[in-house]
Amino acid sequence: MGIDKKNSVLIERLNTHLRKIARQLIQFDTLDETLSFLLDSFWKQFSCDYVSIILFEGDCLKNIVSKGDADHFEGIFPINRTSFSSRFLESPVWCYDIIKQDERCLFYDSIDAEKFATWFTVPIKEQDTESYGVCLIGFRSYVTLFEEANKLFVEFGKDIVSAIGLAMNKEKEKKKMEGMEWLKENAYLGSSLEKLVGSTVNRAGKGTGAESACVYLYDEGQRCFALFPAIYGHVNLPDRIQVDSTYNLHEYFPFLERFGDKEITIPLVVNLKTVGVLHVSNKQSGAFTRQDSELLYLIASHVSVLIENARLYQNELESKTRLETFMEHQKELVKQTLTGEGFTEITGLLAQMIQRTVMLFDRFIRQIVSSTVGMTEEDVQEIDQFVAGKKKEIGASSSLEQWLPLPNGRDIYLLSIRGGGDLLGVLGIVIDRHEVDAVLNMTLKHAINVYATQFIKQKLVLDAKEQVKDSFLYQLFDEDIQNKEQVIQYANLFKLDVYEPHKIALFTIAFDENRSKESDLLNREAKKTMMWEYIREDLSQYHSGIVVTRKEGLFVLLVPDYKSKEGNQYWERLHRRLNKIISRYEVASRIYMGISTSTNKMEDFSVCYKQALQALKIVQGRLQSKGLIDFESLGSYIVLSNLQDPTVAELFIDNYLGALLKYSKGKDLFDTLRVYLTSNGNLKDTSEQLFIHRSSLKYRLDRIHELLKLDIEDAEERFNLMLAYKLYDFYHT
Repeated sequence: MGIDKKNSVLIERLNTHLRKIARQLIQFDTLDETLSFLLDSFWKQFSCDYVSIILFEGDCLKNIVSKGDADHFEGIFPINRTSFSSRFLESPVWCYDIIKQDERCLFYDSIDAEKFATWFTVPIKEQDTESYGVCLIGFRSYVTLFEEANKLFVEFGKDIVSAIGLAMNKEKEKKKMEGMEWLKENAYLGSSLEKLVGSTVNRAGKGTGAESACVYLYDEGQRCFALFPAIYGHVNLPDRIQVDSTYNLHEYFPFLERFGDKEITIPLVVNLKTVGVLHVSNKQSGAFTRQDSELLYLIASHVSVLIENARLYQNELESKTRLETFMEHQKELVKQTLTGEGFTEITGLLAQMIQRTVMLFDRFIRQIVSSTVGMTEEDVQEIDQFVAGKKKEIGASSSLEQWLPLPNGRDIYLLSIRGGGDLLGVLGIVIDRHEVDAVLNMTLKHAINVYATQFIKQKLVLDAKEQVKDSFLYQLFDEDIQNKEQVIQYANLFKLDVYEPHKIALFTIAFDENRSKESDLLNREAKKTMMWEYIREDLSQYHSGIVVTRKEGLFVLLVPDYKSKEGNQYWERLHRRLNKIISRYEVASRIYMGISTSTNKMEDFSVCYKQALQALKIVQGRLQSKGLIDFESLGSYIVLSNLQDPTVAELFIDNYLGALLKYSKGKDLFDTLRVYLTSNGNLKDTSEQLFIHRSSLKYRLDRIHELLKLDIEDAEERFNLMLAYKLYDFYHT
């Protein structure tokens, strides 16, 4: 009974002492003062040999203050949270408590290694909150501990947390006041960007005890964070950090908003938009603390808007200067469209303006002219070959702007030059993507208009020449040429020697009615005109010497005889090329072509035009599967095509071949008779072509004789039968 009473007295004295300490803790202004007083109080009250207060800094626990000797114990700090059992952070632990195996940790082992005769720990923690740390009290000699004191120490731990929090808040407020005074003196509206950033990094570095500090500003146009030149200390960081379209800031700044390490990054935010980051590194003593991060947040929150405003103002001044230069350059470009006839001067001036290599291509992606800046002619030739290899890819794109990565690591910016909806050419700029800003885009768009004007000027000149050419060719195709001397003069102007043999080819572009999407006549004619422009351009490039024109809705080619000396192979090859050109723009289309005989004198052009027209009508109307035919190959089709009454032809076919066509097995007999007639009645040739035995052929011929009731060996009858077959082909295929 006496022992219990004695224990109660001791507990009461302990409680009174702890309450007194708790009341005195709130009077201190700094964390250091609070912890020092707490340490001395424990030392005096318990006459202990060692006291230590361990607090969290980030994910690590550090021995903040201590009194007494415990070298082995203090040598383990700082330690990671994972090396510290949660039991010590949640409740008091006494030296004679049972410590389970899974609760043993580096902290416990180091206490045990110190050989304290008696020790206990007090968690620095409020109820339902995360622990701030722990306080250790150790005795080298045995001291009696009372279990009833547990609750007192738990409550005292809460008081310590409150005192620490209060002291930290006072320190923060003091730092804020100091920071506000500094910000008021050094960072204010109207300061230059250099001064603002310089003052910011200087304050951030000195205020946190860091060796270096810097600011990255985000550049939207170039999609990167750029290191601003004003730096505190020495920074070993990249000048530019490129980001992707869906960037996560932590990927590029791994220490973002994370204290407890040797580096820390704080975002600069304006209207929920990140405009940059403030980065400090290499704290001179330990790691950056929560207080350091709060100071940096205070600086960042104040200077973010000031920095963004200063940057916008600086960009505005730079843009104004560039716009003034831009306007001067535009005057020069417009002047070139008035005085210059070609593209060389415009391209050279544009390259000088933007200080980049400029390349101009025609609508077939063939280089017209280039002006180099910082590149050799060999470099330009390599780019030209590379772009030519991407011709299909470029042509298939409907975009007005395209980027192509070049093999040498550079980029080429391709811009379509259009006029009246048609592609006139392509402008190429060798430049990195991030270098293209709003002002440069404006410059290039104006240059595109200048190029379009120049293309249209040249097109107008060409169209005028084409009209003159069409006019004199119309006279050349007349039966009665009125002014031969004038025709000869115009012919010489267009390098056409009318006294040299030529062949005339007429062709038309036909659309498949079932497959073509173009049902409107005007749209179809517009598409034909566009195809003709590409055909004319292609022929002038690869088939020099051919004169091309249009007459009465048809397309006309005047081809020198030496060009077509290969005969049908030349025309078939040309026909395939023309079909390939038009298939790029309309798959459901094809070309029908008729070819005349050769001219020998000027007057023959009229006759040959009619021959080509006759051949075109027949191939388009009756021999569509062929696609092209020359007049000399028409034979009897010339006469057949001029029959006025188709009924007569049908009666003639029925009279000579009707019995075979009506007979149930007449198809074999019909084909047999055709082969027999074309083989001039030769049984051996006929049986070989039909792949049948000679006796089978004789049987078929006998059956044909019975059905037709005429002598197929008679020359006159054979002629009539051949004519019937020709008429059948003409009207039924």
